[in-house]
Amino acid sequence: MNCAGVSMMIALQAVLAMTAAGSTAHAQDQELVDRADRRLEFLRQDLIEVRRDLHRHPEVSGQEERTAGVVAARLRALGLDVRTDVGGHGVVAVLRGGAPGPVVAFRADMDAIYSHALDPVPFASETPGVRHICGHDIHTTVGLALAEALAAIRDELPGTVKFIFQPAEENIQGAWAMIEDGVLENPAPDVIFAFHTAPLQVGQIGSVEGPALPGLDRVTVTISGSDGDLEAAARAYARAVSSVNTGQAVAPTDFVGAMMGPPRPRSEQGDWVLGGMVRAGSPEARARAEQRIREELAAVTLEDVSYELSYEVQALPDMVNDPELVRSTLETIRSVVGDGLLEVNEITPYFSEDFAFYQQTVPGAMYWLGVSNSELGYVGMPHSPDYVADEESIFVGAKVMTAVVIDYLQRH
Repeated sequence: MNCAGVSMMIALQAVLAMTAAGSTAHAQDQELVDRADRRLEFLRQDLIEVRRDLHRHPEVSGQEERTAGVVAARLRALGLDVRTDVGGHGVVAVLRGGAPGPVVAFRADMDAIYSHALDPVPFASETPGVRHICGHDIHTTVGLALAEALAAIRDELPGTVKFIFQPAEENIQGAWAMIEDGVLENPAPDVIFAFHTAPLQVGQIGSVEGPALPGLDRVTVTISGSDGDLEAAARAYARAVSSVNTGQAVAPTDFVGAMMGPPRPRSEQGDWVLGGMVRAGSPEARARAEQRIREELAAVTLEDVSYELSYEVQALPDMVNDPELVRSTLETIRSVVGDGLLEVNEITPYFSEDFAFYQQTVPGAMYWLGVSNSELGYVGMPHSPDYVADEESIFVGAKVMTAVVIDYLQRH
């Protein structure tokens, strides 16, 4: 055999060796995934009951004390290192694998929102005027299910998993408060993942590379005057700001939505203050919205009344998924849900997420978790009064994230 033939044979042997090693590693990964999945199935009814308990006892931003207690108790029962009262009622738990490796974080938000609409499920909210209609009870249960699954195979995991159960997402204060309280330290995550429920069919996972949700601009209008009804004036200015709303009958990149809170008096000065947030589907739409708001406020003419505008651009930053991180998970997600993986790759302009604050420091990816079920009439549109989530989504989400975490830890 000539030199070229010898070189070719050596190269072929190397390729075969790498292929065999890859097949072995894949088989080992799949064995871990299968064991974790069996643990999830064993706990199926228990996890469903946890979700229903959380749904019956919803707590709004900053009041998640009971929810945090349920979460912390279950994590401690798994033998994890648990820290409570992080950035408010936040809970952080650390699962250390049997060998050194990277640190992967998973974040689940816990708070509910105000809603007086009828809760259509048999395990309806027992707290008047408060409901889980954004799916945070699902997110929390997925996080607990993931902890259960990975705890069952912890000795074979190379690395560490950090579970972040966050309060106060709805008022966009929780993520920042937890970061200020050290949630991204000791240990510092290399990557962070999350889900958000979505009106996709149960069994479907949506992925987005790059910009996924817009941030929020903070608008504050202070109204002053020596005479007249300042509360009525504040309402006039509120209508002026709200006039920039486009509705959803526009291209997503042209969308603008303004959410204004009720005006409130500042008794010590005698002024009134109007506060709210503006989101937009693109930087261009955001710039147009700010200009329009300034113009509309200037057009309000009220005798003996003046106003002062404070406009903070991106008080909440855009939520931008790390493209490379997302791409690296697609094959793994597809191995769990098959054709249920939908590569959306476009911005959804109607919602915002303070998960964006974590992504300012750590490469992160949030996926859309399908919770709708058209056969049963379940519509999983977040914040809609008839929101209902199919509980099978708990196990879809937990199995997908288990596979993603195992794959990341093994590859890195």
